[in-house]
Formats: sequence, structure tokens, C-alpha cells
Amino acid sequence: MKTTFKTTTILTSAVLAAIFSVAAAFQIPATAPTQATEIASVTVTAKRMSAEQKLAFDLENQEMQTVVISTKRLTAEQKLAMAQEDQAIQAALVRKAAGIQTNG
Repeated sequence: MKTTFKTTTILTSAVLAAIFSVAAAFQIPATAPTQATEIASVTVTAKRMSAEQKLAFDLENQEMQTVVISTKRLTAEQKLAMAQEDQAIQAALVRKAAGIQTNG
């Protein structure tokens, strides 16, 4: 295959464009949120299922499943109530772990 100046120029331009595209993909955009202040947290809650319920659910539909996630903004009172509930759960887990260590 004979390469000409025109072919070489086109190939070089394509390679440079590809390199710049890949480099641009790894750049952090100027409007990216700061990690400490703007990343939202998500709490997922679900009902605990027994082993039989899990097996029945898994066998019920073997095809691809779609999960729909919907959200709503919480009020300050709801946020406070959730924080207090989380603290109570954590305190109970710590007490339970301490009891296991002393009894074990």
C-alpha cells in the first residue's frame, strides 16, 4: 500500500483527535461538585425476607428485571427524625456487640 502525504496527514489528524478525545474524557469538569459539600447521600430501606421468600422471588422471574427508584426531598423534621433513628440503631448495635464480647 502506497502512503501519500494526504493519507498520512489524514491518519495523523485522526490519531491526534482520538488522543485529545480520550484525554478530555478523563478531565474533571469545571462544574463538578465538591466532594465534601454537594454529594447527596441515599438511604435504601427494604423489608427483610425469609430464605423461602428470597427463593420464591428469584424463581418467580428469571428474566431481566427493572428497578424503579423514586425520591422526594425531606423536610428538616424528617431529616432529624431519620438521624435520631439511625443513632438509636447504631447504639443498639454497639450494645449488642459489647454484650456478645463480654458473654463470648
